[in-house]
Amino acid sequence: MQFQIECNSFFKTHQTCLTCDEQFELKEARLIVCNEQGDSYGDICPQCIAMGSNWLGRQLQQLTPQA
Repeated sequence: MQFQIECNSFFKTHQTCLTCDEQFELKEARLIVCNEQGDSYGDICPQCIAMGSNWLGRQLQQLTPQA
């Protein structure tokens, strides 16, 4: 799993956060969670980003199927 940060050049749209399932408005930049091939899993909202990398990592591990 990897993070991708992109400039959001589109009009402001709403997305659902990958970690908390809340709707949020995309701003000038967006944080996207991707697989190793660069395929997007989804966006992370600013409130979840603000929780910090350790918290975010734990939340994302819960979403990943365990082998």
